[in-house]
Amino acid sequence: MNNRITHFEFYSQNPAASVTFFENALEWSFERWGDQPYWLANTGDSPGGINGAVSALTDPNETPHTLNTIDVEDLDVAIEACVAAGGTKVSDVMDIPGIGRWVRIREPGGNLFGMMESATQ
Repeated sequence: MNNRITHFEFYSQNPAASVTFFENALEWSFERWGDQPYWLANTGDSPGGINGAVSALTDPNETPHTLNTIDVEDLDVAIEACVAAGGTKVSDVMDIPGIGRWVRIREPGGNLFGMMESATQ
């Protein structure tokens, strides 16, 4: 089974300040994704690490949080397994051209996470 966390996102009230913080404190590098309030983070090249992103909060009622994304082989099967285990699908499946299909799930303890089926599978 290869259902591993492969990406993180820090949702921030001030993403520019968060980007600057991580650049200065941890020497991460960032690249803005188009005109979106979303910056891809390169955290380094050591084995075992993952890269991620900083994003603006999209809902004014949301508080800053971290969202991890788990790679899955078949998104539809993984969604069914999560729901059968007591989880809740909390977003529509999003097609990200050239990247894959992604969804948000809430597990019974209240934590949100994403699942991604890669377009290259």
